[in-house]
Amino acid sequence: MFSQGRSVCGYQCKRTATEAACARTPYGICEVLVGGVHCWDPPLVAIQHPPATGAKPECKETRGQVACGYNCRQFNGEVACNRTPYGVCSTNFNKLTCWDPPDAVIHQYGAQTPAPRCLNASEALACGYDCKATRTEVQCASTPDGVCRLDNQRFSCFDPPSLLHCDHSAPPPRH
Repeated sequence: MFSQGRSVCGYQCKRTATEAACARTPYGICEVLVGGVHCWDPPLVAIQHPPATGAKPECKETRGQVACGYNCRQFNGEVACNRTPYGVCSTNFNKLTCWDPPDAVIHQYGAQTPAPRCLNASEALACGYDCKATRTEVQCASTPDGVCRLDNQRFSCFDPPSLLHCDHSAPPPRH
């Protein structure tokens, strides 16, 4: 595509009167929002381990802010997205928070990655696995195999290290 004296190449190319842009991979997206071209490509872990649900990335706009990714949410003038299809977004006290499992978790579980959850306590919000809360504080493990304990109002969380190594020398699955 050619725009404003320069050539752009890639996927899902879009243009406005003043700019043009393309996604770098066939898994990416481009949208024209708020007068600009916004392109986003998922991280390699999301490309190599696609969800069984067929979730697709998107871009959303709220009050001039644009966010791109998965599971985009709009709340109280904010917009946010997950960087993988395995993340979760939640709101608490007028704040929008999105959280994604670590890449090692997605490599380990692939399309069966357990869904994380968010838990709030008063003004605190945390997302992850095995979340525990007091009246004012929340902590979660970062992995499905992790554990959090709450003893005498004290948190202790532990995530075992991942011993997994993924070989992505083959091309990613077709979408």
